[in-house]
Amino acid sequence: MLRSAVEPVAAVLAARNASAEQCAAITECALNMVATSRGHQLEAYLIHDVAFHRIILSASGNEMFARLGDVVAEVLSGRTHHQAMFPDPDPEAVTLHVQVAEAVRGGDAARAEELTREITTGALRELDVLAPAEGFSATRHPSP
Repeated sequence: MLRSAVEPVAAVLAARNASAEQCAAITECALNMVATSRGHQLEAYLIHDVAFHRIILSASGNEMFARLGDVVAEVLSGRTHHQAMFPDPDPEAVTLHVQVAEAVRGGDAARAEELTREITTGALRELDVLAPAEGFSATRHPSP
């Protein structure tokens, strides 16, 4: 839930504030995610996924968001290491990361926000499928 609240806003700010170097790094991470998204390479994929999100948070220019990089890294690592992810990442999610990189590089804050919201919502849906909890859904409130 924290990711859903913070990362879309961070993407908006990154689209407005990212340096050329940060844009290049975000794009490189997204392309590396594509390269490791097949063939059960989750550990390699995770490295690039974590780096992608850390750079977005940092490129936002918001120090509090940048400090959440470790939290997001733990969430992504936990999802990977506790079988709350498919053996190969969702192709749609991989494509969304590439599109976020393009939006940030192009300075399109609204698009960066929309795409990042899709990423975080998709991650919650995936969690519901792979690790459903009795009476609780990551995208819904607990059942009465």
